[in-house]
Amino acid sequence: MKERLASLILAFLACWPLVSFADQDLQARFEKSLKDVKSISNVEIDWLDTLWVNDPEALKSLNVKVFSRTFQYSYLMSGMKYRASCKLISGTQTNIAHSFESAFDGTTYSSYSGDNRYMIKSNMNSQSDASQSLYNPLVAPFMFLTRSSKGCESCFLRFTDIVSAALTNGLVMPVGQISDGLLEISLPGLSVGNQPITWKVIFDKTANAFTPQTIKYISPGGKSEFIARLLNYTNLGAYQFPARIEWAVSLYPPTSPPTLLETGTVTVISARIPDQIADSVFNLDSEEKVAAVVWDWDQKNFIKSAHENSNSSASLQARPNIYDESADGSKQIADALDIAKKEHKHILLQFGANWCGWCHKLHKLFETDKSIAEVLKSDYVVVMIDVNKGHNNDTDTKYGHPTRFGLPAIVVLDADGKQLVTQDTGKLEEGDHHSPDKVLVFLKEWAPKK
Repeated sequence: MKERLASLILAFLACWPLVSFADQDLQARFEKSLKDVKSISNVEIDWLDTLWVNDPEALKSLNVKVFSRTFQYSYLMSGMKYRASCKLISGTQTNIAHSFESAFDGTTYSSYSGDNRYMIKSNMNSQSDASQSLYNPLVAPFMFLTRSSKGCESCFLRFTDIVSAALTNGLVMPVGQISDGLLEISLPGLSVGNQPITWKVIFDKTANAFTPQTIKYISPGGKSEFIARLLNYTNLGAYQFPARIEWAVSLYPPTSPPTLLETGTVTVISARIPDQIADSVFNLDSEEKVAAVVWDWDQKNFIKSAHENSNSSASLQARPNIYDESADGSKQIADALDIAKKEHKHILLQFGANWCGWCHKLHKLFETDKSIAEVLKSDYVVVMIDVNKGHNNDTDTKYGHPTRFGLPAIVVLDADGKQLVTQDTGKLEEGDHHSPDKVLVFLKEWAPKK
């Protein structure tokens, strides 16, 4: 979804007056809902999340005529400890990333990708987490309170953020407008393309709970409009949340009929309040045992290293960085476009991270295979885009989130910057390496015609 995240700080000004009974009632509902959330000590919920891509440009970049996928998410929380998981149920393409796990045991955050058996451990909360979803039904009534900012555009709201008093203490609902029994409030958000996002949240004026019917945002800079309908409210304890969410992203300014870019649904499978949850649930010990690589983000060291080309992990630890973790992806691409225009070449963007073993494998193949190296030198300007821990998220977003399929991911541009294709490199794999023949065929197919 294009540019859906927004900043919360500017949305609430403590000095805003409560000028009507409806606004006072909404403020009371807001505060009660927060109180109800914080009264829940344990939570367990499962839901299905289905996405359909309608945007012709996105489908072209994915090299498919239709695209959909369904994930099952699970979330278990006790206090501030949690465990989250995501697994693929079905998808248009079989090479979509299949499983992710993350957990916080009160001290350490851990995340694990089952597809490539990579684990990252840290004492700091990760900015992005594939195991958790923007559309967690427990979070949905408050989704306009995103943690996103210019410094962290990939930060979305999590249930623990709502439970934490640091995010919501002292927040005051803005003045609303009443029409046909509905109450609408507007909130400013993060600027995209030098134009601010506007959030609109619509409630039933007569309801007695903080249960938004519709949440939407308009992003003129992102040329998109997002609308979510929150349906079939249910409850855990006193806290009410939607059991179904239907959302759509369409082109902005609006067309008639609307030009849909993406649509999706979220459906709760089960939700309950467990009496007790064992502390052992909130670690990923079994995943760490089977992980090929375990990266300590705080110490910038490998706790466990994969055996690549030798029986010693030292070779993995000693290998040089291939991604510049301080480089601005947009500037890298702009510089590459200047070269591509002068030399009549295409641009090959390789999205990845220095901890990614498959990224190193592909990079090494590019350098050591004579036929591949010749095609790259003759026809491409190669740009290595670092996406570690949300870095260059705006570049990833601009090209349709190619990293959604895992790392490394490839995007090919022509000399004018037009996106020609997005390639999940999983399709180029053969056993424990990338197939030189498959890579060569791909490069020749998307090289400029001479």
